[in-house]
Amino acid sequence: MRVADVSIALEQEVRRLLAWEAYCLDRKLWDDWLALFSDDAEYWAPAWATEEEVTSDPGRELSLIYLRGKGGIEDRIFRIRARDSLASVPLDRTAHVLTEPVITKVEAHQVEAGCSWITHVYSQRGIATLGGYTDYLFHRDPDGLKISRKRVVLIDDRLDLPVDVYHL
Repeated sequence: MRVADVSIALEQEVRRLLAWEAYCLDRKLWDDWLALFSDDAEYWAPAWATEEEVTSDPGRELSLIYLRGKGGIEDRIFRIRARDSLASVPLDRTAHVLTEPVITKVEAHQVEAGCSWITHVYSQRGIATLGGYTDYLFHRDPDGLKISRKRVVLIDDRLDLPVDVYHL
C-alpha cells in the first residue's frame, strides 16, 4: 500500500537517508551509521519459518539478527571494530544497491517506508550476492528522521558466507 499524497520533500528525505545508510555501510563509517538510529531502535532480520513466511516474534522464534535498542546496535559495531566477531573477520567488502523507497504510512512524527536491495559481497571466503527487502519505521526528532525500526528480510535461505549488519 503506497501513500498517495506524500510531499516531494519527504520522499527526498527518505531517499537520501537510505542512500546515506548504504554509503556508510559500504565504507564502514560506523559512527555515521549509528547516528541514523534512535535510542529505542530495533534491528531485526527474521529467519524463514516456511517457504512463504518469516518468523514473527524475535523473542520466541529464530532470527538471523535481532538487536534491541541503540545500545544493542552499538555493541554489535563494537564487536566488529574489536575484531571480536567471527562473522566479520576478515571484514568483507560490500556494495549496496537499493530500489526507490516506497512510503507506506505517514503520521505526525512517524514514517513507514520500504525498499528492496541487493548487496554484492566480496570476502576472502568467497563472493556472494545477497538480496531482500527492508521495512523501516522512522521517527522525526529535531535533527530529522531517525531509524526506529529496521526489519530486513533476506530472501536467501541458504547462506554460503556469514551475514552481519553491514551485509543487509
